[in-house]
Amino acid sequence: MSMIRFDAPPTVAEFMRSTAFFRIIAGPVGSGKTTGCIFEVLRRAIGQRPAPDGTRYTRFAIVRKTLKQLEDTVLKDIRQWLAGIHDYKAQAKTVVIKMQLADGTQVHSEWILIPLEDAEDQSRLLSSQLTGAWMSEAIDISTDLVQAITGRCGRYPSGAQGGCTWYGIIADTNMPSRGSDWHRLMALETPSNCEVFIQPGGMDDDAENLEWLLQTEETLKLPVNDERRRAQGRTYYINAMSAGQGKDWCDRYIHAKYGADPSGQTVFVNSFNGDRHVVEKLNPVRGRTLIIGQDFGRNPCAVICQQDARDRLLVLEELISVNMGLEQHVKDSLRPTLLSPRFAGLPFYIIGDPSGVAGGQVFDESPFDYLNKENYRAYPAPSNAIDKRLAAVESHFLHNVGEDPGILIDQEHCPTLVRALSIEYRYAKRRNGNLAPLPEKKNPWSDVVDALQYVCLATNSGLGEYLTTQIFANRRAPGAVRRRMPVGAWT
Repeated sequence: MSMIRFDAPPTVAEFMRSTAFFRIIAGPVGSGKTTGCIFEVLRRAIGQRPAPDGTRYTRFAIVRKTLKQLEDTVLKDIRQWLAGIHDYKAQAKTVVIKMQLADGTQVHSEWILIPLEDAEDQSRLLSSQLTGAWMSEAIDISTDLVQAITGRCGRYPSGAQGGCTWYGIIADTNMPSRGSDWHRLMALETPSNCEVFIQPGGMDDDAENLEWLLQTEETLKLPVNDERRRAQGRTYYINAMSAGQGKDWCDRYIHAKYGADPSGQTVFVNSFNGDRHVVEKLNPVRGRTLIIGQDFGRNPCAVICQQDARDRLLVLEELISVNMGLEQHVKDSLRPTLLSPRFAGLPFYIIGDPSGVAGGQVFDESPFDYLNKENYRAYPAPSNAIDKRLAAVESHFLHNVGEDPGILIDQEHCPTLVRALSIEYRYAKRRNGNLAPLPEKKNPWSDVVDALQYVCLATNSGLGEYLTTQIFANRRAPGAVRRRMPVGAWT
């Protein structure tokens, strides 16, 4: 039998080393994802502990949308790479891997090709006893199937045959569109047992698998790391970009980026960058003033922010309330948070929706009247014009402090805001294909972004600096009486 050699590209190697139960590798077309998954399944089959009879038994489901796709891509690559150690049983749609290892043990691994073209196919999958599963081109498969497949893994071989040494799910895919279920799973609501690996884009300097794409007889004679060989492989992507597929297709299938949301466009699509503006966790800076953006209404939302010594805006925490008034929001959410160890002792002021200066239809007290009555420094934002509010937020996203972004958002404490900025706060697409002129009003996504807008208006206008100065002046003069600012002073 001839030697089979596979050298994993860097991201594929990282993907294979991971111990996560569910692993996803995403990247451009032609980047070696399918081949990497073939060898990951083979590696796990070889690594299975032997049963009492000395055989290493495993069974894997390889799932894709249609049988034709499985046969034209996955099966074709398996037969090319694993010639001599596999047998394909067409009627059972099963690849059987048989080989003897140097220690004398046998490998017997079944790879069942399961399309998802009808209910019978899904029933076959969901009744299988598996070691693991491979979801090929995952974005064509419903994310609902992940949970169902999870329950089938780890069930073969049985305990009498030694049990599973490894079990789990792997998936390969091109990049999904923003707002899709796969985007949510991969970028916004990734399960704790899942790890996502994204390869460089095909036009990036460190693009993977170039040395094997579109090679000529001459370039194949060059060393695999020779720049001439990589340049030849790059023509694969140059040709694809010249085929008139459009920007969204190129972003997803060549540049390894999340594609545009087909149902609309996120408001800050050209300025917000989750990889750059979102961090896992931020800590408040002791001694510096908190700026609280407050949206009113029956679903009041607040964001607690702070400007650090470098003048970066830190978005530290969100407070989301549902179906309650401002008074309940303050008592149940805002006040306890400000008194918590995370924020206790820090000076603060509130910048709210300017419409909150008006009294109610039954009682004359306005939201600002109530907040000031509770001894909170509360002021209306400088404007309620949507174009000014959006521009204020965008200005922060585009601003840099040295090499760092001018705004950072705490992922752990602001999950609703991060999801809103990533996919939910957007312009809807009309039937004629044009985008609506105003962002969709959709709770809680629009409410929490509105709260951020009021903070950004204050910090951009100079109001924030003025109020911070006044607060510290009052703190330095214990006997001073704070003069109440007229609610219309900044509108």
